[in-house]
Amino acid sequence: MEGWKFAVYLLIPIGASWYYNDPQRQKAAADYWQYVQYPANPNTNMKEQLKELQAQKEQRQAYREQMKELQKQAAKSRREEVAANETKGGWRRWLGLSR
Repeated sequence: MEGWKFAVYLLIPIGASWYYNDPQRQKAAADYWQYVQYPANPNTNMKEQLKELQAQKEQRQAYREQMKELQKQAAKSRREEVAANETKGGWRRWLGLSR
């Protein structure tokens, strides 16, 4: 048991070091987890950047609402399809077992 735990304690950090040592993975991880975006230069107009960020936030919210509406419509369509299949009898009717 001690040997197994020792192997796990060694393999996890070594495996993580090996996996994340690839420069492409490091760049992808840094880009994915980027929380703060600093201006490109000190002369950047921060008011315009904040307006752009707000516009992007509003676009994402509108997209989320659109996706929720589409999901509701898809669920409704699936329910209607299931209800239509139940009224047809499906394979039970073919076997003569419909209700």
